[in-house]
Amino acid sequence: MLIDRLTTLDLLRSEDPDEARAMVAGIFCDHRLDLTERNGRLNYQHRYLRTAVVSFSVMGYGADVRITPRELDDFFLVQLPLKGESRIESGKELRLSRPGNGTIHCPGQSFSMNWSVDCSKLAVRIEREAIERHAASLLGRALRCPLRFDTALDTCRGGGKAWEMSIRQFLRGFQQSPELVAHPLMRAQFEQFIMSGLLLWQENSLSDSLRRPEPGILPRHLKVVEDYMHAHPDAAMTNEQLADLGGVSLRTLYNSFRRFHGMGPMRYLKDLRMEKVREELLDAGRCRNVTQVATRWGFFELGRFAAEYRKRYGESPSDTLRNNP
Repeated sequence: MLIDRLTTLDLLRSEDPDEARAMVAGIFCDHRLDLTERNGRLNYQHRYLRTAVVSFSVMGYGADVRITPRELDDFFLVQLPLKGESRIESGKELRLSRPGNGTIHCPGQSFSMNWSVDCSKLAVRIEREAIERHAASLLGRALRCPLRFDTALDTCRGGGKAWEMSIRQFLRGFQQSPELVAHPLMRAQFEQFIMSGLLLWQENSLSDSLRRPEPGILPRHLKVVEDYMHAHPDAAMTNEQLADLGGVSLRTLYNSFRRFHGMGPMRYLKDLRMEKVREELLDAGRCRNVTQVATRWGFFELGRFAAEYRKRYGESPSDTLRNNP
């Protein structure tokens, strides 16, 4: 189970319903928690990780429970069942959620849930202000109405599956290298991916606008962004900041990089940083430790870094260092 493997995440646990309710309320929102079976015994376990924009929770109650939150106000809640099932009621709509069938709940939405005794979920909280600001950057204009997502999230195929798998991979990577979240380069890029993926892959009130073709970007706008990347390759930067710098929408920034370079802006930046790693490894007067050089340029998954380096340059990073004493 995923919940057993995420040992580096903060752990909450309780067998007392009132205490468990207070713990969950501190991460999400106030709610009512009831055991639905006579003589049922709670075994609440909850591992979570929080950044400024998103939080990740792997949780289960170990009992049949009913949860009735108050209306969400300042965040979106994505629930991805890992095992068991939950019955979710929202108005007259009744939905059964199992692994492969997640849900998204929006600010202002009222709902209640019944979790089975074996139900566990990966829950993602995304701050409303952050994702709406990100959506505005993608569109290149202010939002004209509140952002709304379709409730059902299919994670068996397509973008939904890729989105969930990426989150799982990130959490596994955090277990191995906690500095993934501590480093601003990695944290900002992953937060951007979480929000972009949800906006582009999950049906929402902006889907039609996001799919509408954009006019081509002027080369001078692209050059402004490229020049900044080359001048400050070690700076923490996000796609949003680069789009603002170029004076274009985030969607136009993506399209321009794909058109002229065949890749997105973060991949372009990653390649640029890889070149900086190689420059240091080839320079006998600089740091002589591969790990230090790689992490200084934002590469923390060293196995993947080494594989990409070998594919790009035909030798391992340690070979480059060893051959240039």
